[in-house]
Amino acid sequence: MPFLSPTVTFTRYTIKDELPQDFWSFALDEISARAFREQDAGVQETKIGWVPLRDPFKEEIDLNDISFGNYLLLSLRIDKRSVPAALLKKFCAIEEKRTLSERQMERLSSKLRKEIRERMKLQLLAKTLPVPATYDLCWNISTGALFFFARQDKVCGLFEDLFKTTFDIRLYPVIPHTLGIELVDRETMYEAFQNLGPEVFV
Repeated sequence: MPFLSPTVTFTRYTIKDELPQDFWSFALDEISARAFREQDAGVQETKIGWVPLRDPFKEEIDLNDISFGNYLLLSLRIDKRSVPAALLKKFCAIEEKRTLSERQMERLSSKLRKEIRERMKLQLLAKTLPVPATYDLCWNISTGALFFFARQDKVCGLFEDLFKTTFDIRLYPVIPHTLGIELVDRETMYEAFQNLGPEVFV
């Protein structure tokens, strides 16, 4: 639970879009529709959904789970299944030998080898338990400031996609340049910040 940890790393965003009038009712409906469900069918390498920040294994989300004054607190849960490369290689080799013998072939085509690999991977994934991970977010709906407690590009990409699908709102990453523009005296320094470019110091 990084949000409640003594030290944290995060990616900062800002939201400029106008929120719906009855925001909390809208948010609860949209979040609930994309909540993480344990019982969902299918064998997926990566499965994502929203969960309460304080209880990542609770499937039903209510307003008390997400609403804290002007803040929306939530967690993104990502479950991943993976098959070790050596294990996949072993079962592919066994299946290729079995196929050669059964079909009385001397050599398998690349297409057939690929089909065997995909089939073996699916079979092994079905026997693999997913490993869960959660990443918290804190969103001040009054100011538009949002903190997502992760830095990995892939995780942030999954978060941004699900956030857009859920709220139909665009996230703007906050970088030092844009943060500087917000903090400077707009009368004297705004234009200077706007014209800043990269420099090489030797």
